[in-house]
Amino acid sequence: MPSLSEKVYKELLSNIVAGKFRLGESLREDTLASMLNVSRTPVREALARLERDGLVVKKGKSYTIIPLTRDDVLQLYEVRKPLEALAAELAARRITDDQARELQNLANRMKEEAAKQDPDPVLLADLNGKIHNSIANIGGNKYLAEFLNEIRLKLMIVRVTLFTTYGRRIEEVMEHSAIIDAVVSRDAKLARDKMEIHMSNVVKDVESKILPLLFPSRM
Repeated sequence: MPSLSEKVYKELLSNIVAGKFRLGESLREDTLASMLNVSRTPVREALARLERDGLVVKKGKSYTIIPLTRDDVLQLYEVRKPLEALAAELAARRITDDQARELQNLANRMKEEAAKQDPDPVLLADLNGKIHNSIANIGGNKYLAEFLNEIRLKLMIVRVTLFTTYGRRIEEVMEHSAIIDAVVSRDAKLARDKMEIHMSNVVKDVESKILPLLFPSRM
């Protein structure tokens, strides 16, 4: 049976991805405790977990939802798309057999979670990030890997929101499988092409589904 802090965490997460809290909005323990009719302790624990997830940042005695603008999101994806394609190409050229097995294990974990009746969107977003991080690290360019990791952290709230949509979960699994197959097969051109297709599809979904949700006043 879920603990009270787990229930509060899921409620806050649901409100964040549903756009009920605005990006950059301040969240106070006492206000949330009153809203949810619970004590401040489970709220404090839930906020700390959201901070670890990369969805909020602590500022003094309150927390703030990661402050991103609509233009921030678009520009981050604009930079990320070609860099992810390069990372996939480099990974296909340099991957070892051990790295191939680790990458396939991550893909299997993501597939198993996505197939559940009630999958965890934060876990899916985390596995998604780990797959992309792994591909970048396998490529062997530390500057590329570090830059991509920084971009992905900034986009965590967008990824979590994407994974609340069932259709996108299935698409993510299929697209990642195609990328990983190409990388493991050491087909650099195909790996780049599959990553470009994946990132283009993600950007389309972000523009059509996520931005209207996160920034309703701008659409």
